[in-house]
Amino acid sequence: MDHQALLRAVETSDCAIFIEWYERVESENVSAVRESVDRLSKKDLCGIWTVFTKWVTQATNSLKENPDSPENDSVMTTLLVMSTMATYTIHNMSNNEPQGLQPSVKAMNGALKFVTCKKAATSICKMSEHYWKVHPELETFLSINTIQWLLMQAIHPKATLVSVKQLWDMKQSIEKLNALTLESSGLLTLFLSAISNSKFISSNEGRKCIACLFNFSTVIVQMLQKTVKKFIPLATVNDCESLGEIYFKAWRMASEERRADIEFAIQDLMYHAVVACRKPLGVIEDGVNKVPMNKLLFHLLHSIHRQRKQRTVAVLIHSLYKPILWRYLEASNGLVRGNALCLFFDAFPFESGEGFEEDEAVRTKQWAIMLSALMDPVPLVRTIAIQGTCRILSQYWEIVPINIIQDFITCLMRKLLYDSSSADVRAHVVKGLVMMLESRQTHSLLEKMIPLTNKVLHDPNEKVRSEYVFLLTHVQKLRVSKLWEVIDVNQLVGRLAMETSKNVCRRLVTLLAPFYCPKSTPEIVFQRCLRLVIDNRLASRKFYQYIDICVGIEQIAQLILIIWKFLRNHIHKQLQRNKSSQQREETANQRRPKRSRQGEGAESIPNTKENEDKENQDGSTDSEEAGNEEFSECSIIGLIDVVCILLSVNKTKFKAPQNVVYWENIKSRFTKTCSLFFRYFKNSEGLRPLICLYGLMSSTSSTLLFSFVKSQLKSLTDEATTKEFSYLVDVMCTWGRGDDLLDLITDHLQGNLVNFIAEKSPPSVTRRGKATRKKRVSFETLKDSKPLLGLRCMAYILQHPYNKKIILRKNLEQIEKLCETLKTVLLVVENNPNRLTNRESFLFGAAALYVKMVLVLGCSYKREKSDLKYTESQGKILGILNWIKRLSENEDLNPILGDLMSSAVSSISNLVMIHSMTWDVFRQFLDVVLQVVTRYPKSKNLTLAMNCAYHSLVFVWSERSIGNECGDECESRINLIINYVLECPNLVTASSSSTSFCLDEDDWSLIRDVLKKILEECHRHRPEKHESIREIVRKMADTIRLDMMQIQMAGQGDGEKKVDDVSCQHQLSKAIIAAFRTQNALAKMILDQFFEVFQGNENEMALVDCVAIARLLESLCRNKGRLAPGTLADAIVSFEDCWSAVGEIEKSANSDRVAYVNFTITELKKAFSV
Repeated sequence: MDHQALLRAVETSDCAIFIEWYERVESENVSAVRESVDRLSKKDLCGIWTVFTKWVTQATNSLKENPDSPENDSVMTTLLVMSTMATYTIHNMSNNEPQGLQPSVKAMNGALKFVTCKKAATSICKMSEHYWKVHPELETFLSINTIQWLLMQAIHPKATLVSVKQLWDMKQSIEKLNALTLESSGLLTLFLSAISNSKFISSNEGRKCIACLFNFSTVIVQMLQKTVKKFIPLATVNDCESLGEIYFKAWRMASEERRADIEFAIQDLMYHAVVACRKPLGVIEDGVNKVPMNKLLFHLLHSIHRQRKQRTVAVLIHSLYKPILWRYLEASNGLVRGNALCLFFDAFPFESGEGFEEDEAVRTKQWAIMLSALMDPVPLVRTIAIQGTCRILSQYWEIVPINIIQDFITCLMRKLLYDSSSADVRAHVVKGLVMMLESRQTHSLLEKMIPLTNKVLHDPNEKVRSEYVFLLTHVQKLRVSKLWEVIDVNQLVGRLAMETSKNVCRRLVTLLAPFYCPKSTPEIVFQRCLRLVIDNRLASRKFYQYIDICVGIEQIAQLILIIWKFLRNHIHKQLQRNKSSQQREETANQRRPKRSRQGEGAESIPNTKENEDKENQDGSTDSEEAGNEEFSECSIIGLIDVVCILLSVNKTKFKAPQNVVYWENIKSRFTKTCSLFFRYFKNSEGLRPLICLYGLMSSTSSTLLFSFVKSQLKSLTDEATTKEFSYLVDVMCTWGRGDDLLDLITDHLQGNLVNFIAEKSPPSVTRRGKATRKKRVSFETLKDSKPLLGLRCMAYILQHPYNKKIILRKNLEQIEKLCETLKTVLLVVENNPNRLTNRESFLFGAAALYVKMVLVLGCSYKREKSDLKYTESQGKILGILNWIKRLSENEDLNPILGDLMSSAVSSISNLVMIHSMTWDVFRQFLDVVLQVVTRYPKSKNLTLAMNCAYHSLVFVWSERSIGNECGDECESRINLIINYVLECPNLVTASSSSTSFCLDEDDWSLIRDVLKKILEECHRHRPEKHESIREIVRKMADTIRLDMMQIQMAGQGDGEKKVDDVSCQHQLSKAIIAAFRTQNALAKMILDQFFEVFQGNENEMALVDCVAIARLLESLCRNKGRLAPGTLADAIVSFEDCWSAVGEIEKSANSDRVAYVNFTITELKKAFSV
């Protein structure tokens, strides 16, 4: 391009025209402008920069005067073009610099912090860097603004790694700055803020930038150390590892003079790591500490420890830890010893660097420390020592002396593996053995030692058993020894049979899978399966329950089919033998005509069809004779159990499109042999598992069994238990024959309901009701009804999730009719409450069942979004609540009637939990809860009332959060319920001498947990913002305060009795204290309420309140629970202020109480160093 065009554009002296020309030429050819500048002579350069300087001055002045002006876009474009032209000029000039270039460069560099266009600022930074390379004396002046802008970009929340790399490219310029310049320019403040930027320190370049600051001065090192310590509580584990790398890089890059400062800073962190808290601190000054401080500092120092392979670093670590670690490893506090031990094992091995003999002495000291730590009295320290010792043995087996190894192994295997005081210690020993197995050098010793540990398989703790099974799996995987050489397989099978933990069962199945489900032919797999069933039937059930984690669906299908084949052939042979035996017996009887033929009327087994016999005779395998000597009918039933479990556990997988062919094959095979299996198991224990097996298939595939199940349900007695009919009901529901089942239940219930309503309902109504009911041929008309059986069957269906889902989906109309039928029970109970004789009576069960059915139907309508029916169901619930109200007004205090009302309220409260209730019903529900608990203030009812209050509180605030306001009346009703329970005389009179009104132990635990939940809900919604919430907190605080006041008024002001005694403290106040003691925030809320009440009380009650607070704080200090020491310390200070406000006249009249309070304050301040 001709450079004359450039000169002509400048000669116009119009910046806008020049920029327009620049953008047009730049778009046509990127290098065109640069080529034009290269062709300019010195005179031309001086001429254009005379103009450019004016434009730059105007732009920078405008930017500084109005940095937020909307017209600054044109200014940014001007600076971008001018900085680019300056860069081209710097490249073009040799010794003759244009006169206006330097002022322009300084002006644009000085305005860098006002530049908002990233492209323009980047161009200015590039221009400044090129210029100070030509003029080194200006590097400090120009680099400050450049580094500052790059640093601001690097610590921006949306910064990229490119920004950090650009900053690191300025390393030489940063190092040329001095400490004074760094601090006065504001760069130090930006660098300090970069330390708390996770994205910045996570990059290698960012860590290098921070590390190079440690080489400036002692003051800056101290400032960096202070910033790091402030950031650590808010940091993550990865952030702390990055900080550790920063310290190590700084130490490696620093001069000898600065290394001492850095080493002092690292040593300071080592000290804090030793004494750090092992629990999160929670809310602190600048945020929330979520990770324990000891863990954060450990990871920071770990970044330094892992560099110990360099001898100079190893010597440094030893010298820094020497005045700290050896002393704190013997500290009296177990937590401090644990922290010190973690650092000891992470930094192992220590080297003195003073010679061979000194190094050997240090090693000997380390072996002694490890051995003593293994026998530490604190379980936490022992677990840390076990983990660290096993890791060291795994990594440094060759350098550990043989006698030391012997001492370690003896301690681990003979003492700690059977440590009865801590399950964690035993579990960590097993984990340590797994860790040691990772080193092949340990195998020769461990293959002799592990077989001696098989008793651990039956450890009472689940975690220990799980880790031991994992150890055996590891031994099997690494082929250290044959598994049967380490432990008897029968022990593993026996453990599987009695195991209750799912995790341990899964690991045991994984361990036993190569034995009982090998990757071999189906015949061999079946032989192993049969062997397991014969050896331990219960173990076989659990084994095949979890076998899907080891084998695929195809292998499972093959196993089911081969079991079917074996069962078919075996059963057919048994039937043939029985038939032959019967024929021989008949022939023998015919040859003896004088003897009576008693077996003449015996029931014979019908012959099978010819084609079925032909099918059952072919395909016999040798597998059927397996284990013939030990084979029994129980083994056959066990095989059916196996098939049931495999089908039920893997039914979803079988129904998948790619596996349907397996399912259809299995289904067709079992359908063909249904009659054969039924004839064989008809009068044996195997009938129940057979029914469950065919229950997994359709009813059409087993018509014979379907008829049998119906007859069995019909023949059940009224006293039949759930165990007797549950499997029959499950099968009917699975087959989709809920209509027949509900017909039977309806017949049972209606037969008894007629007797109760005959006096109030004309016979024609009953007959008409029967005539309109849908007629079915599934069951014959019942001669005698079995109402209790019908109630139990219906209740079982409603509480079984799968059965309930099927019935509601397919038989909703029948359920609705049955519900309407049961509605008459409410009228009977209301008119004749004396008929309720016990909880097992028909009326009690029918009324409770009706309530449950109404609730279940209401939830179903809401789920199906049937608005009309849902509204009707809410009306029915309202009717039930009104019915309970009328019952509670009955003058006859029938306790069974109270139990019925409590049962109904408990059922309805479930709707509050799932938010399936309208506001009108909810208000009525709260009134009923208060009425019932007032009428029947028993232990169970008080617990129920508090549960209802809690769920109602959650319901109100959840609905309010989505904009559904209920008004203040609901909250006031909830508060009335809570207040009544807290004021209930039955509880506040609890004492060791009178237990008739005390809460049961289980109810006390429940009410304590509910109180905790209520307090958590109150804390979540801020008592200071909502009066209703504040009233609940105030009531709980008053309950404790009044309790403490009654103690002292009863003559216990001398403090001789313990506050935690049953005779000294009422049940509810104990429950409230136990509830808020579990969370520091809840305790702070209650204590604040205590002091707020104190400030609002009159002077004459001040001394009494102080004694009550003293007793509460004394109780909390005995058992702090999860209360933070800071919370108690603040409470003690506030209490001392309250005590100082009590008048001297009142103190002088109560010398015993004054002495008690003064003594308590002194002891509390001493305990918490206040």
